[in-house]
Amino acid sequence: MFIPLDRLYHFIENIACEIYGHAVVIYRFWPHGSKNSQDLNPMPTFWLSWADCLIHPAVWCHDQEPLAYESFSKNPRISKDTFTNLTKSLNLFDAPENLHWAKNVFKKNILLHSEKRSQNVEKYSNIKLLPVYYWSHAVIASDWFRYAVHENFKKNTNKCFLIYNRAWTGTREYRLKFTDLLIKHALVDYCHTWFNPVDGDHDYKDHVFNNQEWRPDHVLEQYFSPTDATSCSSADFCTKDYQSTEIEVVLETLFDDERLHLTEKSLRPMACRQPFILMATHGSLQYLRDYGFETFDSVWDESYDQIQDPVLRMQAVVDVMRDISGWSAEEWISNKHRLNQIAEHNQKHFFSDAFSDQIIMELRTNMKNAFAQIQADPGFDPWISRWQQRLQHDEIQKFMDQPHEDPLLPNKRDYERVLKFIADYPKRVATHDKK
Repeated sequence: MFIPLDRLYHFIENIACEIYGHAVVIYRFWPHGSKNSQDLNPMPTFWLSWADCLIHPAVWCHDQEPLAYESFSKNPRISKDTFTNLTKSLNLFDAPENLHWAKNVFKKNILLHSEKRSQNVEKYSNIKLLPVYYWSHAVIASDWFRYAVHENFKKNTNKCFLIYNRAWTGTREYRLKFTDLLIKHALVDYCHTWFNPVDGDHDYKDHVFNNQEWRPDHVLEQYFSPTDATSCSSADFCTKDYQSTEIEVVLETLFDDERLHLTEKSLRPMACRQPFILMATHGSLQYLRDYGFETFDSVWDESYDQIQDPVLRMQAVVDVMRDISGWSAEEWISNKHRLNQIAEHNQKHFFSDAFSDQIIMELRTNMKNAFAQIQADPGFDPWISRWQQRLQHDEIQKFMDQPHEDPLLPNKRDYERVLKFIADYPKRVATHDKK
C-alpha cells in the first residue's frame, strides 16, 4: 500500500511559507517512517541551491515517530561531498548537531514533532531548534480513515476484545508481556488477536530486553496464530474486525515511557465507532479528552490511565479486561447503550470540522510563534564569522571560484547572494510585518 504522505508535508510547507512570508525548506524522512538520518532530506524543490538552503529557514519534520535524540546523537548524518571533505582537511568542519545536519544562516530553525511531556523536546531546544508541537497522527488519520464514516459497523460479535498485535521490537517490547498476561488470566478465548514470534529478523526467545519486566513466562506462539499484517496495516481498517468484536484494546507505540505520543492506532476505533481501552503512557486518556473525545470511565474503571508505573498500569488494564469478560448478559445490556453513545460521539467528533480546525489551528499557532522568534532574533553573526574564517584559506577561495555541477556546493556567486540577503533581512521582515 502506497501512502502519499508528501501531501502532508506540502500542506505543512504551504502553512510555513504563508506564516513566514517567504519560502521555507522542509526536511522530512523518505521513505516515511524511517529512523535513519540518511533518509532525512529536503523535499524536492526546483529552486534548491546552496544559497537557497542557507537563506530560507528550515522545518525539520520528526513528527511521525517518537523523537530519538540519543540515536541521532550517536549516528549523526555527515555529508560526504567534496566541500565537506575539504573543510575536514583544514580543520574547519562544522559538525552536525543531532538531526540538524544542514545548517543555514539562522541561529535557530524549527523542529516539528508530535509528543508532549518529553525530555527529548528540551534537549532539541538546546541545539538551535525551536520545537513546534502538533498532533500529526490526527491529520494523517483523518485522511487514512476517511471512508469509515460511510461503513456499516453493525455488530455480529464472536469475540469481546479486538487487539492488533503485530510488532514487538523497540519501544513495543511491552507487548510480549501483555500477550503473556492474556494467557495467564485466561483471556485468550475472549480476544481476536495474533502473535508473531519473529519481528523482522528478531525471534522473541532471543530478544534482549530493555525492561526485564516484559519477559514472558509462556511459549506465546502456542496460544496465538501469526499475522501477515505489514507495517502499513495501521493505515487501514478492517470492517469485519470491528463488526465481530465489542471493544478494541489499543496497543500504542509508547507504553513504558514518560512521553505522550498517540498515533493513528488510538484514533482508528474513534473513526470505526468502537469502544476502546488504551495501552499507552500515563495520562493518554486525558490527552484524548483535551481534544474533545470522550472515554469510558462511566462504564469501567479508567484509573489505570493515572498509574505511572508501567507494570502496575498494564496489570490494571488486564484487570479491566477480566471484569468486562465476566459481565453477565444483563450487565452487557445495561452497559451497551452508554458504550454506543460514547462511541458515536467520538466518531462524530473525529469527522467534525471542529476537531480538524483544532488540530490545524494548533499547528498554525505554534508555528507562528516559532517563526516570530526566528525573525526577532535571526542571529546571523556566527555564520558570518565562520565563513570569514574559512575564506582566509586559499583552498576555500579556490573551491569557491570553481564551477560545480552540484548546485548544493558553495560558490562565490551564491556566497555574495547570502551576504546580500543578510544585509536586506531587516527590510524584508519590516515589509512582511506591514502585510
